[in-house]
Amino acid sequence: MNNVEEIFQKSGAILKGHFLLASGLHSPIYWEKFQVLQSPSYTEQLCRMIATHFQKQNIQVVAGPTTGGIILAFEIARQLGIRGIFAEKEGATERAFRRGFSINPGERVLIVDDIITTGNSIRQVM
Repeated sequence: MNNVEEIFQKSGAILKGHFLLASGLHSPIYWEKFQVLQSPSYTEQLCRMIATHFQKQNIQVVAGPTTGGIILAFEIARQLGIRGIFAEKEGATERAFRRGFSINPGERVLIVDDIITTGNSIRQVM
């Protein structure tokens, strides 16, 4: 498979109905990413698309927020042959790198997440 939507369809991840998102927004469609992320094969294929896109960007570390961002950060980093780290919640509005994770000054970082609605999780990782 070489199409994101096809991967989500095959995994049964595209749900239709009425969904109240964490942001407070409403949606008639919800892409349940964990239906994809539970399958190593689908996860590998999805992350291959992302890794290929950034392959020539000299990325040195891939970072993601907990929870779904961990899986993506690890697999993309594995495919690029670099470090994969994650930031954990710290209070209601911040995230922190713990467990000895750090980003060195000047390192080129790719930040990934499983779903982006408002961008708050990505901003917190930055």
